[in-house]
Amino acid sequence: MSVSPKTLTVLRGEEARFTCSTSYDHWTVIVWLLNGDAVLTISKAEGVLASVFPNVTAEESPNSARRSWVFILNNTERHNQGSVTCDIQGIDRRTASLFVQGLYVSKSEYNISSEETGKSLFTVTSNLSVKAVKSSRVDCLASVSALPTPLKSSVRLTVVAEVVEEVDCTVPLAVTASLAAILLLLLLCICTALCYRQRRQAKPSPQEAIRFDQSLSRRDSVAGATGGMDNPGYYNEGSTDATYNVLITEAGSKMDFVSFCKVPDIVSSGSLSVHGENQDQVYHSEENSKNIRRITTV
Repeated sequence: MSVSPKTLTVLRGEEARFTCSTSYDHWTVIVWLLNGDAVLTISKAEGVLASVFPNVTAEESPNSARRSWVFILNNTERHNQGSVTCDIQGIDRRTASLFVQGLYVSKSEYNISSEETGKSLFTVTSNLSVKAVKSSRVDCLASVSALPTPLKSSVRLTVVAEVVEEVDCTVPLAVTASLAAILLLLLLCICTALCYRQRRQAKPSPQEAIRFDQSLSRRDSVAGATGGMDNPGYYNEGSTDATYNVLITEAGSKMDFVSFCKVPDIVSSGSLSVHGENQDQVYHSEENSKNIRRITTV
């Protein structure tokens, strides 16, 4: 069996063809492999079988009595470059090489000059300018009619600094700015809500203000009625203390003050008497005494 050509060079996007021939008439299955992976199967009885690779197919060579098949690779890509193997199951296998190059270049990117160096001898020089994008191998092939295969010379191109395509940062910057603005607005809303809540908590409610005013008015009434000074021992435990409620009852020129478990204001024993529902002890001063005494109700 044989595979031809042994080496094939095509441009990217072009078609690559390899022919596998055998003189053995009793073969059953031919498998084509691309870089070691089976991509196409040919049955002698049924022909070309369906493949999961859409860019590969095969056709029988005319007048070959199914002994020669052409493997066709359409729309070649750079990753297709490598080995192409024809495997006749149970008989033999042969391998060829496929090279995929870039597209044609314009005439402005290369120039060719020739010089006659002797009788029917010429020296041809070709200069090609390429963009060094990545490290690769550069091959120069010269084809003449007297040779079955082109002459080839290779050189290794090493790129120290890889060329990176410029990335448009307009969209990422716009997205970042939008997110920053949204976060800033959210932060301002949270700060405003916290400040408003703190103000509401610091400001006394109307009910508390009324109770405070009532407490002050009651103390002023007691001080005015008794004609005395503020009791330094008096302590306000808050409006929620049930025992702090003072009932002032005025009947004519006499006033009774009722207080539970509290020390009242300083009063004169000669002009005012203190009564309590659960009073245990009452201290009275003498009629002609001018001393001011403290009356304690328990």
